Amino acid sequence: MSALHQRLNKALLIAITAASMSLASCSMPQVDPTSKTIPTDSDQWQQNLGATFENLPKSDQQLLSRYMLRMKLSGAYGSGAMPRTTIKQALIQQREYERLHPNNPTGKKSPLTNQPGITANAQNYPVSLLPVKTSDSDSLNQVKLQFMLSNHGNIAIQSFEGTLTMTDIALTEGKRFDVPLSEFDPAIKPEQSGKIVIESSIEDINVMRAIRNTRDMTIEISQGTLNLIDGQEIKF
Repeated sequence: MSALHQRLNKALLIAITAASMSLASCSMPQVDPTSKTIPTDSDQWQQNLGATFENLPKSDQQLLSRYMLRMKLSGAYGSGAMPRTTIKQALIQQREYERLHPNNPTGKKSPLTNQPGITANAQNYPVSLLPVKTSDSDSLNQVKLQFMLSNHGNIAIQSFEGTLTMTDIALTEGKRFDVPLSEFDPAIKPEQSGKIVIESSIEDINVMRAIRNTRDMTIEISQGTLNLIDGQEIKF
């Protein structure tokens, strides 16, 4: 075989090899960076997710950063509390969380709730009694009570659960009403009011008299929790 043929065969072999490598690289599936699992140990996030993080769009980088900060603040990671969460799942969860808590995307707690012994000012959340309705129950003593909760705070109220206490000149002691978790839809915005409806058994005739004549009646939150739209909890 002549030297010319050898050179042609060698060039052809190189071309075929290069073409095969090109086809192989084109046929390899692209790895989705959002399929990577987030380590449960937050100390490993930088080491394990650094390169993957850089491959995400800028908006997803910011969203994932807020998710990670929210998880660290909540203490969910580091103890293996949320294993096998992918970046894609984390982004979905964070978008939904921010939809529900637009003013608190990282879940940072209010300084008010981080200090033991600090309680809310009840005057910011006054309660009044609306006209009493007869309950659907057959019992004559069962009534449907409607309370109006006003919001004089700065953040909308999402829900309330706790105990209301009614005092009146006709009562020797206050009457307590337990309120199950009540969600407000829409949330009670500042300087607006929302309705709380419960059913209660009224056996004391003096209680009924006080309800019929509300002139000397006062109602306040004696204990419970107000959940605000930004994720804060106001304890009473």
